[in-house]
Amino acid sequence: MTASPTRSSSARSTIIDVTWFFAIAVLLCFALSVPMVFRLVPTDLYNLITPILQLTPLLAAITMWLARRPGTFRETFATRWRGTPKWAGIGIGLIAAIAAIQTAIALASGIWQLNPLDQIFAATMWIVPVFLMQSVFAIGEEFGWRGWLATRAASWGFWPLTLVSGLVWIVWHLPVLAVIGDRPPWDIVVYFAGMLPWAPLLLALRWQSGSVWPAVLTHGAINSVRVYLLQSVPDATDHLLIEVIGWVLTLAAAMWLMRPSRAQLVRGPIEG
Repeated sequence: MTASPTRSSSARSTIIDVTWFFAIAVLLCFALSVPMVFRLVPTDLYNLITPILQLTPLLAAITMWLARRPGTFRETFATRWRGTPKWAGIGIGLIAAIAAIQTAIALASGIWQLNPLDQIFAATMWIVPVFLMQSVFAIGEEFGWRGWLATRAASWGFWPLTLVSGLVWIVWHLPVLAVIGDRPPWDIVVYFAGMLPWAPLLLALRWQSGSVWPAVLTHGAINSVRVYLLQSVPDATDHLLIEVIGWVLTLAAAMWLMRPSRAQLVRGPIEG
């Protein structure tokens, strides 16, 4: 049995659109990161450039949406709010639980030590402001990766889309090398490998909720709540075992969200 001409044409169209989206997002990010990569601006400006780089997936997605117009913005980018509090709560809760488990294991085994309590309390005051700021910054990424892309390539299925988008997401992050400075090659590999497990968790939240907002808010929690629990509470150092525990738990969380009894393989990502 062979695929119908209509289905084959639709599959080719999806691949073409997604390829263009990836190319625009990555190349635009690389182009805008030139001042950082080649040290053309003071390092103080890096914190201003980085949020601009985070907008490139959104710009790429809007470009493709304007070119194709397959549906309304709300449908294509899944911007409905209904159900967001529940699914965002699940996502943020999972982020906090995974980070807390990593920290507890590291502290109990003596790998890390607890920071002074006054330092922990001082950092605690910043959790909510940093979470809100990071969630705003995450809109640019999530509207692209888990908004437009999750709708346009829904026919690929959850895990193929997760793998492809996760790998491109890592490539898109390469300019961050200019920010993290000189580090051993192995540390860089671990750093980028650590990004891959987040892709299925964020996509699962988008897939199950039918909205991009849980992914946005959970992304914000990754860069705030998780950082607090892993870096402000303990005096943390790089440790492969603790990293691997986080990867495994994150993948397990995505699998739990996408277990057959919950999976909405067609309805979830298409609802606007």
